[in-house]
Amino acid sequence: MEIKSKFFPSLSHKDYRIMWVGHIVGESSSWALGAAEGWLIFNLAESNPSSWVGAVFFAAMIPWFFAPIVVGLLTDKFSRRNILILAYLLSLFHGIALTALIFTGTIEVWHILVLAVVNGVARATHMGAIEALAANLVPANHLPNAYTLISAGYYATRLIGPGLIAPLMGLTDIKWIFLSCVIAYAAGTYLVTQVKAVSTGRVDPEKGLLYNTFSGFRYIYRHPVLRSVMYLVMFHCTLVMSFESLLPAVSNNQLASGGEGVAYLHMMIGFGALIASIVLAPVRAHGTLGQLFLVSAVVSSFGNIILGVSAVLQFALVSTVVIGISHAAFMTIATIMIQSVSPDYLRGRITSIYLIHAGGLMSFSYFANGVLADMYEPSRILTIGGIAFLIVVIGSWVIQAPRLIYKHGAIIQNS
Repeated sequence: MEIKSKFFPSLSHKDYRIMWVGHIVGESSSWALGAAEGWLIFNLAESNPSSWVGAVFFAAMIPWFFAPIVVGLLTDKFSRRNILILAYLLSLFHGIALTALIFTGTIEVWHILVLAVVNGVARATHMGAIEALAANLVPANHLPNAYTLISAGYYATRLIGPGLIAPLMGLTDIKWIFLSCVIAYAAGTYLVTQVKAVSTGRVDPEKGLLYNTFSGFRYIYRHPVLRSVMYLVMFHCTLVMSFESLLPAVSNNQLASGGEGVAYLHMMIGFGALIASIVLAPVRAHGTLGQLFLVSAVVSSFGNIILGVSAVLQFALVSTVVIGISHAAFMTIATIMIQSVSPDYLRGRITSIYLIHAGGLMSFSYFANGVLADMYEPSRILTIGGIAFLIVVIGSWVIQAPRLIYKHGAIIQNS
């Protein structure tokens, strides 16, 4: 009981527990499908394969640039639970369509690109809805733990999904891997439908659509914590976190490890993220979170640099564990900080703007990294990105708000 109350207090709340288990099942299958999809496109493309991998990541992430604006308003106006279920159903459609095309032997690159956009809309909706809903399923003192466990669902499940398919990548036809992912995602979808809580935010009925939609932007850019964290997340996602479109090239060209190598790299990122989730789960103090935010930002830079200089798979796997720990910790703490200071009536819109700064802008760096990997060694791209983000973190120290956040966490008003 002591372990549960220390590491998993959020799971004592039934609706949150059901939602979280569905989240873990769904995300595990999504990461497994993503690893398989990256290797599929790398082999389908007749030329410039890394550019096509980058294009697929771009297609999957570009909806994060516009969809969250609409989703944020919807999650503050309608049932957050129902919007989350719709997002799961749309992702399930993406998986079924992709698997059917593979089974019939008609799959082409453009199919993957179009379906990636569909799934991107679903994923942006899913993330916005689940983060807005989570705050309504647990008491305020359990919020840090609730968002740590949700982040574990995003990042640590790379260990589960890709870990399950990695041994199969060279042994079985890839279509069976896709089918297994779809079945698992359907199970996750069913679990989410069992959540009973109904919650929403508040939209001013006397104001117009544009006013209500952009009220979140006005609130964020006037708030020192939200504004600072949003900018740091933006730089983190564009400079170091968008490395995934490089992994097929790293595995194939740098490590000579093929599709199995891609899956194992994803798996070790998930293992690192699991470590980060375990370390963060019992943390409640805002000051400790602020200090860990700074440490994870610095280590994120070095993780990418280490992967860039790795010449053998074993060393690369160690570097991806470091990446998994630092990236998951940084993004988890950023989410906790944002949700800790966000008013509930604006939570959906603030979450959506966070997704734009993270996923929306990251779509462009995914594509750029893929194109650059066909022109230069991926090691050079990883190293330059890591150094650039380190410069951003060092530079942020001279600005008062980020410096106070690193020292005291999200609650800096009285610091």
